Amino acid sequence: MSRLFTTLAVFAVLMAPSIKSAQAQRIGITADPLLIFDDASMPSKEFRVLRTTYAPGGQNPKHYHPSHVVFYVLEGAGVWQEDGKEPVTLKPSDTLHVRPGMIHSHRNASSSEKLVFL
Repeated sequence: MSRLFTTLAVFAVLMAPSIKSAQAQRIGITADPLLIFDDASMPSKEFRVLRTTYAPGGQNPKHYHPSHVVFYVLEGAGVWQEDGKEPVTLKPSDTLHVRPGMIHSHRNASSSEKLVFL
């Protein structure tokens, strides 16, 4: 598991403090920070590993991140969709990389089970 966190920290959840979002609201989402750190070789960037839980029916409408984000599903199933592409359903151990500025949305695929991802 520590190798997973290292991989995620190096390649993944490189996020600036803000996330840009559309007017629609996030529903049924909680995010717990597991690891947050700065890297002097990348000024004004912050690395974050978050354990995010979507309640049944939870959704995050169209938005984008100013930095790279990698999703790693731990539990449940989620639907991710980048603008102009078909939706993708991810299940436990699946990953997805979203490039900076890519408009996308995601939601819990289930109306009865939670979705958990890093």
